[in-house]
Amino acid sequence: MRTRLKICGITHAEDARRVTELGVDILGFNFYPGSPRYVAPREAARIIATLPPTVTTVGILVNPTLEEAIGVLHLSQVNWLQLYLEPPHFPLEALDVPIIYCRRIGNGPADFSLPEGADFLLLDAYHPQHLGGTGVAFNWNQIPPSLPRERLILAGGIRPENIREALHRVRPAIVDVASGAERALGHKDPAKVSALQEAVLQFNLHLLETQFVQQKDGTP
Repeated sequence: MRTRLKICGITHAEDARRVTELGVDILGFNFYPGSPRYVAPREAARIIATLPPTVTTVGILVNPTLEEAIGVLHLSQVNWLQLYLEPPHFPLEALDVPIIYCRRIGNGPADFSLPEGADFLLLDAYHPQHLGGTGVAFNWNQIPPSLPRERLILAGGIRPENIREALHRVRPAIVDVASGAERALGHKDPAKVSALQEAVLQFNLHLLETQFVQQKDGTP
């Protein structure tokens, strides 16, 4: 399984261009008005129109109605939706796009189940005032080994200094970074994005080399 990097909180076309030039192929746009990284769906559509077709774009919504979610899909032209929706109050299948369902993990008991109709489970650190982009990590040891890694997205406090540890300990399908890729709030830092992307590439190469050695030695 190849791990991918998602850079979240894109607010400017120039940032989107630089990030994709560095090889990142998943970009997140925050449509929650309470977020400091908020971007209007129509503005996101203008940015998305400039991107290569190989880039996957994700729209982030907080407790939308089904009608609101459909409207944002139409206006923004994102490929996927990322939902903070507790609990789900409409069939996720009704949206007809891949769905990332978000759960915030604190110090107490946590729910690691994936709701019906969701394609990925995103785990982020709990914060009483903010939904994502806090720069705070949760205890990765809480993630149960039984959680399918091919459906897991790891977020919360990931940055160039700790991404290698996150990759090797958790092995998620996607690693999601917002504040850890910024030089200022809402402005991405090419040097940080490059370091994050390089770490992901090196991790994927390590997995391939390990698999090759195991196959060569006949290790199951």
